[in-house]
Amino acid sequence: MLRAALLAISLSAAPAAFAACLTLASHPEGRTLASVALPPNNPTFALTYVHSVTRTPVFEQYRVDGGDLVETQIRFEQHGPGLPTEADAGGSFTRVDGNFVVTMDRHFPRIVMQVHADQTPRLVENGHATNLARWGNRALVLAAVVGACSGS
Repeated sequence: MLRAALLAISLSAAPAAFAACLTLASHPEGRTLASVALPPNNPTFALTYVHSVTRTPVFEQYRVDGGDLVETQIRFEQHGPGLPTEADAGGSFTRVDGNFVVTMDRHFPRIVMQVHADQTPRLVENGHATNLARWGNRALVLAAVVGACSGS
């Protein structure tokens, strides 16, 4: 089911103009590791990983709104530490095909995350998945800026 959800967010080929540039950097050093251009018609991406305690897949859906990263949904099979147990105001908490599905509108200026290869962390955008552990087991920071990536 999680793989089907990943396919559902696949985006069409990006046009010449971009809505935002996602940047992935080492933390706390701030060295840019990757930049990803998101199209203006659907500036969305997902973070996927295996939960460190339940060892089950977690799928987090985001969109870029200006310079904010907005978490719009989280989908998971089993409750575990750090996962929501109820909906935020204006959100929903449901069960769909054996998964908990929580909708939300959480805004972040950046996301700092600890990645580990055992959790198979991925950034999924434009139908492409990037292995976030490719730079080692470490802290990373994800942010967005309006417009094209440098060199785009």
